[in-house]
Amino acid sequence: MASFLDILKRFFSDRRSLTIAGGVVATLIVLTVGGLVLFGGDGGSTEAGESSTTAPTTTEAASTTAAPTTTTAAETTTTTTRPAGPAVTVRVSFEGTFDTPDANHQAVRDFYGWLGDREGVEPPPMDPELGAYLADVVVPADVDLEGRFVGANLPEMEQGLVIGVATVGDEDVVLLVKHDEEPWTIVGAKLTGFGKDPWYGPEMRHVMIIGTDARAGYDQRVFRGDSLHVLTSNISEGGGSIVGFPRDSWVEGPYGFDKFTHINALAEEGPAATTDVARTLSGLPVEGYIVTGFQGFRGMVDDFGGVPVNVPFAMADDKSDAYLSAGQQWLMGFDALAFSRNRTIPGGDFTRSYHHGLVIQGGLVAAQDAGIEMMPFFLKVLMARTWTDLTPEQLITVAAGAYELDPDLVGNVVLEGSVTTRSGASVVVLDEEFAAEVWSDVADDGMLTLPEDG
Repeated sequence: MASFLDILKRFFSDRRSLTIAGGVVATLIVLTVGGLVLFGGDGGSTEAGESSTTAPTTTEAASTTAAPTTTTAAETTTTTTRPAGPAVTVRVSFEGTFDTPDANHQAVRDFYGWLGDREGVEPPPMDPELGAYLADVVVPADVDLEGRFVGANLPEMEQGLVIGVATVGDEDVVLLVKHDEEPWTIVGAKLTGFGKDPWYGPEMRHVMIIGTDARAGYDQRVFRGDSLHVLTSNISEGGGSIVGFPRDSWVEGPYGFDKFTHINALAEEGPAATTDVARTLSGLPVEGYIVTGFQGFRGMVDDFGGVPVNVPFAMADDKSDAYLSAGQQWLMGFDALAFSRNRTIPGGDFTRSYHHGLVIQGGLVAAQDAGIEMMPFFLKVLMARTWTDLTPEQLITVAAGAYELDPDLVGNVVLEGSVTTRSGASVVVLDEEFAAEVWSDVADDGMLTLPEDG
């Protein structure tokens, strides 16, 4: 039987690359969220005279397989007003386990039963905004559906935490979270079979991604932030953006002005302080952060079986160990980290930050091709290799939203600026006009409408 990596590589080699014009590229994840987090620097400063432009790139998708954990829990309840119409029966069976009282399955059965009969069926707890969103659903007749439930324990995030994804019928998705001994809660749903678009929390989501330069043996959360990006998604529009900050951007932190990269290492609250600076600079309601270092990033890429990246040009750099030819290729952890660290290249750190976006886009497209049933596995890997202040509900809904994005509608850009000195150190003074244009663009609908390059 072919290995997991062989399957991925075969899929990757057969899939056509997606050419994305005008700096519009696939990204986010997973986060997302369901994808990869990018980091790493060689520890040096930005060279004088460096500049930044964004360029169109190509990417390829990957197919992945794994076996997320199936979980169980207890029955739950909630109520809302049912719409006009007769009560009907909506039954969901789970691959031969219809009569098995597993509470993860039962929560989904109760949820669908409640859709058909709001007065006669007690559903599991759910986000009240989701309940309000579904208030106008009318099921016209009795229906039998088939479903599949996959879940994962995330003890690194919270002891006793389990997250689950149920796929029902042809396209429906139900997201669930269980905190220790509490019952399962429905936190998001896409009910395509009943004419409802996905509801995964707020329409637009913003998350800070921090990659530190911490080497093995050091706390990866609080070293210098060498990869600094705000990821945005808008599932109603099917697009999003990734905006990178040059690591040496001259910014005001909790203890005064400094390079942005230093805030994570020197401020008392580390990644939380870094995220606060990003909120101030962008004006966006960034929900929280995901942070890791060299070791976490390299291990995560290996755990995922590698990532497809279109390397823009050949590179041979002793500082970062980046020895790569140009073109589409499959990078495992060592080479993905080397590619992400290399800034002995035209454009220096500006270009390197843009390259981080290329790796993120590879993670996004690969996660989408693997399918949302793989999301619990991806999140389990993510939480084993990173740290976050997002709640479990935020994490799973942000990650699910990434599966609703069109990669062609997700932009990748790095803020521009000029290199100068402050207190004898080389720093980047951000171009305020360009930054204002970018943040206004993102705040409007989450997507970038920058002019095409060249």
